[in-house]
Amino acid sequence: MNIRELEKRLEEEACSRAHYSIGVRDSDVFCLENQNGTWRMFYTERGLDQDPLFESQSEEEACEFFFTYMTTRIRHDHLAGYFKSKEKAEALAEKLKEHGIESYRNDIPYGGWEDPRFRVFVIGKDVFKARDIFGELPIRDES
Repeated sequence: MNIRELEKRLEEEACSRAHYSIGVRDSDVFCLENQNGTWRMFYTERGLDQDPLFESQSEEEACEFFFTYMTTRIRHDHLAGYFKSKEKAEALAEKLKEHGIESYRNDIPYGGWEDPRFRVFVIGKDVFKARDIFGELPIRDES
């Protein structure tokens, strides 16, 4: 597998792009880069690279390691709904449940404690089922 095939396979597994970067340095993600002929996988946080989790001269080995790591060690959550209304978030979660899709809520104090937002997430490949049912995600109750 090469990096083009890796990207395609990660998409097929519903891996969230928020967790990784391939070929380009980003921040707060797992990176796979070729640095002077050596493929390195490492985590970078706030612009500081951690020690490599894997190094190899082989693109194929590096891609296989990266794929396995990202699909077995990292949970990939996808935002399915973002609402001002708690009731709409609860209704979405119930509709997902009716279709056999596990979800969870993560509420945030968007504009302070008096202005919350209600977020509904699905995990992994369930995002494909949710898109089949609802179309484009996330569903919102505001513009």
